[in-house]
Amino acid sequence: MHFRFALCPARQPSPLKPDSFKNGIKQFAKVAILAGIAVGPGPTWANAQQADIALNAENEEVQLFGLVAPNPGLELKMSGPYDLITLDFAEEAGDVWADIRKGFSVPDLETQAVRVRERALLKNKRMVNNMLQRSEPYIYFIAQECAKRGMPSELALLPFIESQFNPHARSPSAAEGLWQFIPSTGRQFDLKQNKWVDERRDLVASTRAALDYLTYLYDMHGDWHLALLSYNWGEGSVLRAVKKAQEAGLEPTLDNLELPLETKHYLPKLQALKNLIQSPERFGLTLPKFPNKPYFAEIKRSADVDLREIARLAGVELELIRKLNPGLNQPVLYAAHSNTLLVPVEYSAKIQASLKQYKPSNPQRSYTVKKGDTLGEIAQRFDVSVKAIQRLNGLGKKKLIKPGMNLSIPNTPKLDSWES
Repeated sequence: MHFRFALCPARQPSPLKPDSFKNGIKQFAKVAILAGIAVGPGPTWANAQQADIALNAENEEVQLFGLVAPNPGLELKMSGPYDLITLDFAEEAGDVWADIRKGFSVPDLETQAVRVRERALLKNKRMVNNMLQRSEPYIYFIAQECAKRGMPSELALLPFIESQFNPHARSPSAAEGLWQFIPSTGRQFDLKQNKWVDERRDLVASTRAALDYLTYLYDMHGDWHLALLSYNWGEGSVLRAVKKAQEAGLEPTLDNLELPLETKHYLPKLQALKNLIQSPERFGLTLPKFPNKPYFAEIKRSADVDLREIARLAGVELELIRKLNPGLNQPVLYAAHSNTLLVPVEYSAKIQASLKQYKPSNPQRSYTVKKGDTLGEIAQRFDVSVKAIQRLNGLGKKKLIKPGMNLSIPNTPKLDSWES
């Protein structure tokens, strides 16, 4: 059943195209828990402020930011082991925040809860500044993806609420990334999760999935407020709350819906943040100057590459590459699992040159297990660690190898974890 309420006057999402997503809608709608992504904050942002702050008139304890709830693919032509593609969006005068302001189109809220959230922002300027600075590598891309789909630019601010723009944010319910997808919802939206990559943390893949999901929710409700509540609480839960309000003869507005405390404050948080971006001087803040142009370029790879070696050859800090590729579970790009490397535009020429020089220490190897083999013996034979073989082949500590099993052997002596 579709419910139609106050339609957004300016922007509406275009229909979804991926067949895999269309085919999964019916199944997806039946399992409300897939969208029930709202959980508590993880430790990655816990040090910024107290987890709960007494904010509203009723002295309820509510959290400031960090609540966690749950491409258009570029057609790229390979002309060798890699191609360098800069995301070439039209540049406009001003900074990224000015461009985002132009796209605001979600109906405004003017409530006491919003004023409470504004006061919280005023009291926590250091945390707000840290969030804003942390968004620099990602905010332009996300805002442009919203614009390309004709979606409100307020949606580009959601990662502030979900993860404080920390791509390594992880909730107690195992939600991860800027958009905080739990594992099941991530799989529903074709986000790879294996030993090599977790696309819930990948900027391009997770943004595509989040905007797909939000488009689906808007098409369901015809109302951005209800779509956003559904993103936080799950569409099944919101549909039931809407039905209950309608049966009581009430309009399904934020004030009339029975919502959990966390979801009740979701829209006021977004509105307060929107107000800050709209009028930072009112909050005594100066927004960081981020140019309204791409921060990163994409490099397509058909062969594996050790990012530590590429950083060394290019004379670039590994951290600069690392923060754009948080979806990699190891500091190695395995082309069979993820063939796109994001690099800062300003260093793309250096990194491109380093890729021309790059030669793996030895090619990818494989080994067929023979009767009597142990992982320890195989690891010793190839001068690698047992853990590296287990990681590369998805073997748990208790999973035994069997004769005839084909094992991939790491092409580097050690593969350290790609830790946050």
